[in-house]
Amino acid sequence: MKIVIIGTRGIPNRYGGFEQFAEKLGAGLVKNGHEVIVFNPRDHYYKEKEFKGVKIIRQKENLQFIPALSTLLYDYFSFKTALQLNPDIILSCGYSSSLFLRLLKNTAKVPVLIHMDGMEWQREKWGWIAQIFLKWNEKLAIRWADGQIVDHPKILEYYFSKYGVKTKYIPYGADISLQQDEKVKIKSEGFDFFNKKKEYFLVISRLEPENHIDMILQAWLNSKQDHLMIVVGDTRTRYGKFLINKYARFQNIYFPGSIFDKNTLNLFRKNSKAYIHGHSVGGTNPSLLEAMATSCLIFAHDNKYNKNVLGKDAFFFSDVTMLADHFTSINKYMDYKDEFSKRNLIKIQKEYNWEKVTQQYIEFFSSFIYKAL
Repeated sequence: MKIVIIGTRGIPNRYGGFEQFAEKLGAGLVKNGHEVIVFNPRDHYYKEKEFKGVKIIRQKENLQFIPALSTLLYDYFSFKTALQLNPDIILSCGYSSSLFLRLLKNTAKVPVLIHMDGMEWQREKWGWIAQIFLKWNEKLAIRWADGQIVDHPKILEYYFSKYGVKTKYIPYGADISLQQDEKVKIKSEGFDFFNKKKEYFLVISRLEPENHIDMILQAWLNSKQDHLMIVVGDTRTRYGKFLINKYARFQNIYFPGSIFDKNTLNLFRKNSKAYIHGHSVGGTNPSLLEAMATSCLIFAHDNKYNKNVLGKDAFFFSDVTMLADHFTSINKYMDYKDEFSKRNLIKIQKEYNWEKVTQQYIEFFSSFIYKAL
């Protein structure tokens, strides 16, 4: 099969969940003998024409000075070019391209499948105009796409309840780290975490309001811990700057900025006292799966998405007081770490591993090709 993936900020991943998804799925499809093309924006740092066998097309048509319009134009021209490539399948990450499903004539009748990305319109960063626009795009994706994919059973239930549509559930994946016992120097702005053997708690997240970083850090301060809280994420965003202004002055909170090296991130996870996952919107979050795959003790925001993935193998919080209590109870909670970690690793192996995820996508793609014959 020839598969084109659109709708991401490019591979290798330097941004978020969809980019990680496109990178891992694309490489997995290539290993299984398929041709894969991914669209990258022109300002992506990676300049090669291929990554792990995945062909990359750099899309130039965008307007950097108007971000919202730039994104729409990027999606439009990516979709237009993808149709011209005459693929067997077009996979759109996110439903913003659904706006163009009727505008661009799909004369070859290439199946267009859309990964629905949870309820994107619920994110706090969007204003009411953007939320209306995203809800409209959601409806168009349900009405016009050839198939829809979701990564969480609760999102599957939402689309069936709201639209009466049976979407396809395929989760994200994660790799169990092969470097469980490796110790290396990781230096960031002069701080050598591992050689100083300083104990720390960890957050790795896009710094957005719905990920509850503010709640996490307030709980951390209330708990009066002597350890360090490390928050890995892009501090150059509007919300990132807000967090820096509010919390960077505290010596027990550290913002190293964005880190993209996977081995480095895995070592941060593996050596943390606990990993705090504040995500509350959307489906199966890749950063949560990666924390599970590196045997972290996890404190997770109490919502249906996180609970469905973790089951009883984490400690949950819904407010500052509850999370502060978790921090102060860390020595008692360590008694549960091995038990929780073993069960979380089994979840990764059985359901959330990339080989299985890739095979599910191959089967789903094939069903549309056979249908067209």
